Amino acid sequence: MAGQGKQFQNKPQITWAQAFRDITIASMNRGQLPVLGLIGLAGCIIWKMPNKDVSNLVFDLLDRLSHGELIAYVLLIVVSVGWFIHAKIMRANFSEEYKRIGKEKSKLQNRMAGVNFESSDK
Repeated sequence: MAGQGKQFQNKPQITWAQAFRDITIASMNRGQLPVLGLIGLAGCIIWKMPNKDVSNLVFDLLDRLSHGELIAYVLLIVVSVGWFIHAKIMRANFSEEYKRIGKEKSKLQNRMAGVNFESSDK
């Protein structure tokens, strides 16, 4: 009975350092560390700018977007998101097809050998 209170006393909390570590490791595993580095560098530059200059930068970017000067960057983002979604859908389709081919091959092997082999899929 004495140990019942311990399970609710200390909940592990994630600190900013642990979150940063996890994000960095995930970006390394996916090959996105250079992108994370560029985003971090841009963030540090903006963080160190005076507040007045940051607001001027935002208004300047919005003004250029409204005049169509930065439309290529907007299109780049749209195309990149479209490519990502398309690649994700195609990976899922290919995965389903390979699973179907594997099941068909296993059925044929079982029928040809006259033995029911166990599947390695768990």
